[in-house]
Amino acid sequence: MSTSPDNRPRRLRTEIPKPLDPALVASLSAADLGLRRGVVALAAPSPRWAEAFTGVANVLNATRPAGIGAIEHIGSTAVPGLAAKPILDLAIGFAAEANLDRIHPWLLGLGFLCLGEKDASRPDLMYGFEIEPGIRLVNAHVIEHGSPEWTGYLAFRNYLRTHATERDAYGALKRSVALQNPGDRIGYLAGKAEFIHTRRSH
Repeated sequence: MSTSPDNRPRRLRTEIPKPLDPALVASLSAADLGLRRGVVALAAPSPRWAEAFTGVANVLNATRPAGIGAIEHIGSTAVPGLAAKPILDLAIGFAAEANLDRIHPWLLGLGFLCLGEKDASRPDLMYGFEIEPGIRLVNAHVIEHGSPEWTGYLAFRNYLRTHATERDAYGALKRSVALQNPGDRIGYLAGKAEFIHTRRSH
């Protein structure tokens, strides 16, 4: 039986992870990934990002608890040819009937940090993975599979993958917004929001 969001314990931020899973470390160590927390900076696109996702997804799929519907590569590192903050974004989709209290210890056991509950500013429960403290390599977004948030992430990724002109326009926008907000993640996200919103419906 699933646990009601109103009744389950709050998952607070964790800063000290359990030992890091060695297979995850191996997948991420030479993947052109890593950005210090609080910094907004873009990196040139790298084919190693897709390879890193495959390695991470293999570990997650081999260990995942019941109720995980799919694991997808999302965000700019999932779009070939697009500059991105060098942090791998994953969407971990859980079934509506899944027990979320099994997902939390699963990710912590692999060495992920819990970044806190979903709130008004983000629709997903977030986890991060770091090898060197403070240098983020992965953001994992735990979202209900098939929800509007899940569908939106995949729709925007797929749109950019199949529309090179729009991909390049988005890259130019990201570079401009990053230069204006080098230490302001919220400002960076706000500067991209309208572009993302209008393309997610395509």
